[in-house]
Amino acid sequence: MKKLLLYTMLFALSFANAQEKEDNEKLTIEKGTWYISGNLSINQNNYEAEDSNNDSESFGFNFSPKIGYTINDNLIIGLGVGYGYSKNKSTIMTGKGNSYQVFPYIKKHFPLGKKLTISLQGEFRYSYSDFSNNDTPTPYKRESNEYFIGIRPGITYFLNKNIALEANIGGLGYSKTNHEDNINLSNRDTSSFNFNINSTDLMFGLSYYW
Repeated sequence: MKKLLLYTMLFALSFANAQEKEDNEKLTIEKGTWYISGNLSINQNNYEAEDSNNDSESFGFNFSPKIGYTINDNLIIGLGVGYGYSKNKSTIMTGKGNSYQVFPYIKKHFPLGKKLTISLQGEFRYSYSDFSNNDTPTPYKRESNEYFIGIRPGITYFLNKNIALEANIGGLGYSKTNHEDNINLSNRDTSSFNFNINSTDLMFGLSYYW
């Protein structure tokens, strides 16, 4: 579903950009402009095992509102927060999780026409998440703290002067995560440097400028 939405949006934006190709005038988000946006990501998967009874299903969503201020033409600084929920259910267990994020960011738009821009968003993100499973004899709970610093690419298409559609996908950056659970009774740190552009990390949003 995400891939279909992505391809549809890219096709629509390419068509819109082609219509503006002969017009040299390009979009300017002027200094002093305020900006609010909300990004939403939803995932749902079902798995049916052919040779066992361990069928499973999962559902999750993530919502990230943010606000920003244009400090220079096409350059925005701001702050975002986020909340995510996930549920995994199988024939042997059910687990639920929550996540919370906060991220200051700076975003640069590169106009391709009067309505279309590509963008790069640099951000520092802190995330806290928990996961619990109470179906087993010994209830399991895990807590994680993650730090991310990096750049996320995006596309923005202005429907009119104030309202725009956004899509952000993947990112390039460094992350470090600390895990703690009640079974192993120990802290574990993991870190990685990743370049990731795929539809599993795709977020669509609606923005308002004034």
